[in-house]
Amino acid sequence: MYKDFPSEEKMRGIKNWKNPKNRFEVIALHYTADPNKDPEREGKEWFDSERKSTPKADWLKEYEIDFTTRAGKLIFGNEFCDFDKNVHFVNSFEWAEPCELLMGLDFGQRNPTSALIGVWTMDNALYIVDEYYKPAIPSVSSREMFKKFEYLFPEPLDDKSLREKRDIANMLFSIRVIDPTTKNKNRTKVKEGEEIPYSVLEEFYDHGWEFELGINDVQAGITRVREYIQLDDAKKAHLYIFKDKCPNLCAEFQNYRYQELSEIQSKTRNDSEDPVKKNDHAVDALRYLLMTRPNTPTQVKKPLTKIQKDIQNLLKPKVIVHDWDQDN
Repeated sequence: MYKDFPSEEKMRGIKNWKNPKNRFEVIALHYTADPNKDPEREGKEWFDSERKSTPKADWLKEYEIDFTTRAGKLIFGNEFCDFDKNVHFVNSFEWAEPCELLMGLDFGQRNPTSALIGVWTMDNALYIVDEYYKPAIPSVSSREMFKKFEYLFPEPLDDKSLREKRDIANMLFSIRVIDPTTKNKNRTKVKEGEEIPYSVLEEFYDHGWEFELGINDVQAGITRVREYIQLDDAKKAHLYIFKDKCPNLCAEFQNYRYQELSEIQSKTRNDSEDPVKKNDHAVDALRYLLMTRPNTPTQVKKPLTKIQKDIQNLLKPKVIVHDWDQDN
């Protein structure tokens, strides 16, 4: 750990030490070396959100700077779409009925399992209103997700069986999509004294959550997210995120980047189209969700003014009826 490193700080968050056995220089970096993560500089917002959403045991292991997601172009940068955290990240509010509830999940056991709750409104906008973000096996994630999202359910779940919980969840969430790799039977289950192949998808089902496999076309998913970020003629987007309820999604969203080629690779290859596969669990869950929505969000038609209605009526083609009997 950083505090146990055999050296004193030379600069804030940085220690260096020369190994006397081989004379190698070793540098240790603490998160406070980054001004955007140091709570005493510009990093108070990051620090507070991370501290709040991270279990105490994990936090005490200490965070170090992660440079792997700092290289490469931002996927939701200004050159690609209209993303603006001041527009797309909003404070939570009570949404109006009628609406459709959705869930997208990206599974992780050592990495976080990320489950997002989406609200699809009548004007074809998706609001991400809550998140579950924690590494755990499916049985634990299932139990904790029921507890975290119980406020959305129409009735208490304490006395319900797993089958009853699954039926209620199926009625509550019209869409429940998961990382398609969870169908792989890469684990085993003992049934009637015999080991049988078993998948993460099946394990979630056995613990109360029935998911459909999401579409994991990364490029198509990124394009879909960008489409929903774009502002329409009324300066409205079709994707919003509750920033106070989804701090991990907001953090990943702002740091989601393309892989950067090395200087040697850049001489023989085009720029990478692949995102950095790190700290992208919530963004992946968002992609699965949005791939269940229309290709392009439909803009809501504004009601015509009286003048516009009059002009529309005047421009309508008129049918002329000729009375041949009168002519004769």
